[in-house]
Parts: sequence; structure tokens; C-alpha cells
Amino acid sequence: MGKSTHFFGQSVYGQLIKSLDRDKIVEFSRKNGGEKYVKSFNGFTHLLTMLYAVIMRFDSLREIEAAMTAEVRKLHHIGIDKVPKRSTLSDANARLPEKFFDEVYRDLYQSNKDKLSSDSRRNGTEEWLKRLRIIDSTTITLFSNVIFKGVGRHPNTGKKKGGIKVHSVIHANEGLHCDVKFTSAATNDSFMLAPSHF
Repeated sequence: MGKSTHFFGQSVYGQLIKSLDRDKIVEFSRKNGGEKYVKSFNGFTHLLTMLYAVIMRFDSLREIEAAMTAEVRKLHHIGIDKVPKRSTLSDANARLPEKFFDEVYRDLYQSNKDKLSSDSRRNGTEEWLKRLRIIDSTTITLFSNVIFKGVGRHPNTGKKKGGIKVHSVIHANEGLHCDVKFTSAATNDSFMLAPSHF
């Protein structure tokens, strides 16, 4: 069987973390209070762990710990020296606010948006298209209406499904999310049209 030239020889995860700047991410973590009382599980290692969990589609801290323990020999080359325990992950999730992940995303967006959008969208785009923003949202159903305000009609049980709504803004000429907000599922998209934003 012939070898294909379309593969890079690295995993998707390995290619993804190459674009991350360790010092800048630790600085974002320090600014948001994530480096207090930390010995080895800093903001960068926390981000690597959470990216791994998202890519592998894990639902619990137990799954993350078990999978990373099974792959412990492969973790050193991506910058994780030891497998974090569930309590360490839980403490880090409680300590670091979502603003940390927001700042990391915005920094990556600013430094890579020119590379990610196609040449046809960058060059020769009309001025009105550069100013055009697309606003969209999607609802992620979680569980019964316990924490997050539910949305939709009442089913036969009398309870609405609770969930989170993800609101996103996309530059029409880039095709990339420039702003993402999470709210309860019952929140209307109109708050994204505030005069301070547009």
C-alpha cells in the first residue's frame, strides 16, 4: 500500500498545542487568580488537560483521569509531566474563571485569524461584507430545570428541559467565531445586539 503525503505524522492534538504559547497562557492564568497555591498543575497544564478531554469527548473527571493514566507514557512529550488527580482537576476548575479560557481564545483568534480565513475572503472583499456579522445560537440540553432555566413547551411530565444556550458572532468575511457567550437556554439572542457591541 502506498504512503499518502496528506498526513503530517502528528496527532491532531499535537498540532493543536503547537500554536499555544506556554508563557502567555500562564500569565493569563496568573492574572485571573489561577496560579495561587499551585505547585505543578498550572494554567497551561490545565488547558492541555481540558483540550484533551474535549477532543476525546469525556463527560466526567473520572474518565479524564482514567484515560490519562492509561496514556501516561505519551503525555510527557506534550508537556504534561504527571496525571492530575480528580481532586486537582476539580480544584483547578473551581479556581480558574471562564474569563481565562475567554482570554486564551481571543489571543489565539487575534494571532491566527488571517491564516484561518481563506484568501478569497481576505482579498477583494467589499467594505460592507467586512462589517457584516452573523449572529447565531444553539441550545445544549442538559437535565431537568434544576440549575439552568428551561426552554420550550412543557412536556407530559410538566417540567421543561434545562440547558445552556451558546450565542456566537461570526465575521462574514472570515468564517470564524469572534465572540462566544454562554447563557441559560431561555435567553433571547437580542442581548447580543447591544449598542455597545454593534
